[in-house]
Amino acid sequence: MRTGDKNQALITGRITYGHDGTDSYPINTDTTGQNVTLLASTASVGKLAANSGVDVGDVDVITLPQREPFIFRPGSAAMASGVVASGTRSGGAALTGAGTADQTEWSPWVTYEPARGGKIDGLASGGVIAGQLTFGYKVGANTAAIKLTAEIRNKAGTAVVMMALTGTLSATTGEAFATYDLPQLLTVANMNAVPFEIRHGNRSNIAATAAITRVMESSYIQGEFEPGT
Repeated sequence: MRTGDKNQALITGRITYGHDGTDSYPINTDTTGQNVTLLASTASVGKLAANSGVDVGDVDVITLPQREPFIFRPGSAAMASGVVASGTRSGGAALTGAGTADQTEWSPWVTYEPARGGKIDGLASGGVIAGQLTFGYKVGANTAAIKLTAEIRNKAGTAVVMMALTGTLSATTGEAFATYDLPQLLTVANMNAVPFEIRHGNRSNIAATAAITRVMESSYIQGEFEPGT
């Protein structure tokens, strides 16, 4: 075997270096990416301690907190027939109200759930999310004054109001847009982790004139989470 061959761990006279097809030397990470292990013989660890002056005799696993950024786009459109002409707005599924005056109607929950999850900023509360929500709104006929609202929660948990009912928006049968900022919102016990989900609601002030709303493609929620927490 030559120096530099694939899957070769080199015994350099100090600490083993390289990859043996299973592990990397002298530092190896597990499949979660969170735990880092020093892989070396007792003699090598002793030499490391002697050369560095650091007592490593009873240290074999070091856990390093690691945060991952996330960005959730709740207004993403379905792939099927999802391409639109340049300059045309797209968004998520439309929510059509029941046409009952001054009653809030809710969309289904839209979930953000990547392969790994954890607490936002690694904290039970006080982590930070930020972003922006843009809504398209109109009515099916005539005109009406409508309002919007939104909730957020840990997946399948208890809802937290993230946007209270807005002021009135004058709606016609032509779609208009309204944008609202998430200016560094602090997480709480019922909304502190990935995965999480949001939904929005609408209401019309006129019976039989339903509000029609959707979350637009430019909407996003972002932050960082610590896997496994």
